[in-house]
Amino acid sequence: MKKTITSLVAFFFSMVFLQAQTIAEAVKMLNYSKNKSAKEMLQKMYASNNKDQTIIYWYGQSMIIVDEVEAAKKLYQEALTNGVNEPLIWIGMAHVNLLEGAEWNSAAQKFEQAITFTTETRGRNKGKPSVAVLNAIGRANAIGHSVKDGSSKFGNMEYAIEKLNMAINNDPTNAEGCIYLGLCYRKMGGEFGGEAQKAYVESIARDATNPLPHYLLGKIYQSQENKPFMEQYFNAALAVDVAYAPVYLDYYNYYSDRDVPLAKSYIEKYIQYADKDCHNDYFYADYLFRAGNYQESLAKAQLLESTECKARVPVLYAYNYDRLNDSIKAKNYIEQYLAVAHMDKILITDYDLAIKIESRFPGQEQKALEYINKAIEIDSSKNGKLRYLGQASKILANANMYTEQLKVLQKIVDVKGSKSEYDNYIMTSTAYRANDYNLTMHLAKDYIVSFPGKPQGYDFYVRAARKIDTANTTGLYFEAITKQLEFYSTDTSNYKQQMVNNYYVQMAYYNDTQKDYLKAIEVCDKILALIPNEPQTLKIKDVLIKNAEKNGLKPAADTTGKTQ
Repeated sequence: MKKTITSLVAFFFSMVFLQAQTIAEAVKMLNYSKNKSAKEMLQKMYASNNKDQTIIYWYGQSMIIVDEVEAAKKLYQEALTNGVNEPLIWIGMAHVNLLEGAEWNSAAQKFEQAITFTTETRGRNKGKPSVAVLNAIGRANAIGHSVKDGSSKFGNMEYAIEKLNMAINNDPTNAEGCIYLGLCYRKMGGEFGGEAQKAYVESIARDATNPLPHYLLGKIYQSQENKPFMEQYFNAALAVDVAYAPVYLDYYNYYSDRDVPLAKSYIEKYIQYADKDCHNDYFYADYLFRAGNYQESLAKAQLLESTECKARVPVLYAYNYDRLNDSIKAKNYIEQYLAVAHMDKILITDYDLAIKIESRFPGQEQKALEYINKAIEIDSSKNGKLRYLGQASKILANANMYTEQLKVLQKIVDVKGSKSEYDNYIMTSTAYRANDYNLTMHLAKDYIVSFPGKPQGYDFYVRAARKIDTANTTGLYFEAITKQLEFYSTDTSNYKQQMVNNYYVQMAYYNDTQKDYLKAIEVCDKILALIPNEPQTLKIKDVLIKNAEKNGLKPAADTTGKTQ
């Protein structure tokens, strides 16, 4: 009898071990982006045991990753109804609530309830919550509808980071928590990339058999356009496991517009190691487009319309029709996709395509700008913002929407934190094209102060002043050409004619507006010093002298060398 009981106990523990091993395999599949296989495995486990909170939790997570949030919500609700009132289920429900846009406090209550419930009350771990619970809380804040390096806009990163640090410090072997910690830092923005990197490196130190943290390190450098380090960490992930499919897909995306034959080798590797489903057909259809086989790509896209991968088919259509010069169809398809796609599923390249297409259509400038703003939400790095704002500036300039362009140009300067000579030039010239001459003069003054040795600032200052002071009666135009003359005087050989032109303006102002004939004669002498004995100018001087004498004024001695 004792032997029988011992055998039963041994069998029970062996079954628990096998079940845990199977859950670990399913989680590994999720880390490998084999979401379909992971979900199928967890579904079978759930069918045989629908009371185990760990199985239920991960089954729900596999649903969330493939965008079945409502199904995950139903699963967790059914578990609670059926008496599985356990911490991981509370966290799963909180995760769903966050994805649905619920108030943070509602989710936080469930998180805190799970922490309190699993905190040890005695023994060497007294006061320490379950590491699995803390990890799950981190995951709930880090991972959205799809694992996109934590790009989803939900959750409370400061809270999650605090709990993950607790989990990492309480368990020196907790490599999973380090990954979620890195994802949380990535969600906080590029300035926290260093902290994310530290977290991924720590995960590798704790578990060298997982390619995921290597891959995520590569993603950081990919976002920084640092190809050598991107390749270093992507290749490190493949060194851990050559079958790690996500690396091949990222390599394909990287080379798809740079080296199509090389991209082909990567997409074939991806298809070899990834889940066997319709997504592979989608990526191959994308390759066919890159290779210039547009009709084959369109045919593949049509077949995909009847599969679960149909959501992104309009993007394929848009790419192909754009290349086939059917801009109307391309426009319709990309707008169709962006109108209904969830934010987490939209790629930055989708907006790039939409911006390019919309900018071809007069009257669609605002639509293009809308897409540019959404692209900046995805790529909020300094370089990303400058790239998209630069596109916005060009679109507005081509549409002669100069007032709106000025606003964008100011944003560019704000992002850069400084104003180059080109920034001064483009802003001043745009203000002039916008017929905002007061602003043009203000910007031109800044241009002159910042770059006193460049002629363009003086030129715009004069041109704007002339538009305001059209009759040369207020002194504004006179002041502008006088400032410009100061610049010209530094290089009289190159600016001789421009100086003569400005002196004529000065002379007219003194004679016609100020009635200061003596000053007018002085300016006339300056002209004759540059072009001695010029007949027309000599005649003008004679008139000026007569005007002065009529008003009882005596001109100064002639110093121009005029022949008497």
